[in-house]
Amino acid sequence: MKKTLLLQTALVATAGLFLADIASAQTKEVPIAVTVGGYMAQVFKAADLDNSRTLNGRQNNGFSTDAEIYFNIRGVLADGTVIGGRVELEGSTEADQIDETYMFVERSDIGRVELGSTDRAASKMVFGAPTAIPGYGTIDPTGAISITNAPTGARTSGNLTKFAGAPDDANGINLYTSANRYFGSKAGKGLQLGFSYTPDGCQDFSNAGSTIGCGGGFTADNDAGQVSKAYTFAANYLESFGALDIGVFGAYNRFDIEANSAGSLTNGSATLFKSDGLEGWAVGTTVTYNIGDGSSVQVGGAWKKEEMGVGPNDERNVYTAGARYLTNGTNPGSFGVGVDWAKTKADQGNIAGTAVSGEDEYTWVSLGVTYQIASGIVAFGGVGQYEYEDAIAAGTVVGGTAQADNDAKAKFAIVGARLDF
Repeated sequence: MKKTLLLQTALVATAGLFLADIASAQTKEVPIAVTVGGYMAQVFKAADLDNSRTLNGRQNNGFSTDAEIYFNIRGVLADGTVIGGRVELEGSTEADQIDETYMFVERSDIGRVELGSTDRAASKMVFGAPTAIPGYGTIDPTGAISITNAPTGARTSGNLTKFAGAPDDANGINLYTSANRYFGSKAGKGLQLGFSYTPDGCQDFSNAGSTIGCGGGFTADNDAGQVSKAYTFAANYLESFGALDIGVFGAYNRFDIEANSAGSLTNGSATLFKSDGLEGWAVGTTVTYNIGDGSSVQVGGAWKKEEMGVGPNDERNVYTAGARYLTNGTNPGSFGVGVDWAKTKADQGNIAGTAVSGEDEYTWVSLGVTYQIASGIVAFGGVGQYEYEDAIAAGTVVGGTAQADNDAKAKFAIVGARLDF
């Protein structure tokens, strides 16, 4: 699922995950119905790609589009139980045309269950660095308008804060404790717990691009590089202390890899080995100081450590931090400015099955501004830089093949607009 914390603070976004259904559960019975929502972003981007062999031959400017249409299904039973679902349709042609499709059942006094293809609980409950440039943040960068084209081994396939081994959008189950939370000062404050289980990393019904479909029967247990038996435990705590809103987050993930996925000596990529019991941990926080008259300052950050399945040297550590100032929240006329930073250190592990040592490093920094034109309409722009440093020096012979120069560095600029409806 692709979404940003663009139009609201991370604290409000997470607290609002179930609050709408608290109110609805207190009303009379409501027939099942469908509403339509979604978002659209249009971006112009430019970059200096001269310092990167892997990006040679690419245009240095262009336009990008990212859009989704949401079909929200919802009804309330006589006893206050809320039942519904959601289907997310990509707004442009993609291999995986249906992004998410899931059903949920919720009672405000008990909790919520989600079944189907959706993000895992830890991804929905995360607190971390505020987003400087919408769609390019450290929590949930929008894949279709990615600027970097950086090696995914270091950048964890775009996920700098979320677990790479907890397959978002794969078919599974999410469980959450009550939206009323525990030990909080009022509804929407306090402690909430979450749990996810993904039997297999498959998604939807049929294969789509690199995504393996779940089909109508039982899936294979030896798909190359496929994550399976993924268990995720998550918790967050949200509370207000005077002018301060504080959110903290923690999560643990455990998963298997079904079968080897061979790397390549030519491009220096690692083989992903069949593995059982790989683990990951993550913590994060977002703190908002409400200055007054709608203005606020946000600071936050996160740390993630996870095993990757590339051999005995098998750890990826990711550190993120950021800050953002808003003049008037999400109200029309509000201006925002922010900065975020990320650092990844990932054990090289192997190249095409041949063990090697050393850490790949990836560094990201960006500065962005936003302007709220009207409710649901925001303009934004920003500049940034990323750098990737390969642990294996150019010319090093591995498995009889001399390695190419995979280091990469680029500066970029972005300007765009987003509609949320």
